[in-house]
Amino acid sequence: LTPVRSSTFVGADMRQVNLEMASLVNADLRNAVITEAYVTGATSFENANIEGADFTDTYLRKDQQKDLCSRAKGTNPTTGVDTADSLMCP
Repeated sequence: LTPVRSSTFVGADMRQVNLEMASLVNADLRNAVITEAYVTGATSFENANIEGADFTDTYLRKDQQKDLCSRAKGTNPTTGVDTADSLMCP
């Protein structure tokens, strides 16, 4: 995995970013725009702060989606999209 643990991406424009094999453990993704990103099963978002992040059109495995949905809150200030909506949380 590519270690970007505990990194800060607050408000980052991460559209179409390649997160294949990225370890975003404890990363701060608050208000980041992570739309149409490339994510694989090995990508880890464990304990990442995703408040206000927009994941629209980023395909996630069901277990990744479930984990992120359990922590989804807030609205992205750039796109106006709710984090839970962008993750298609039930």
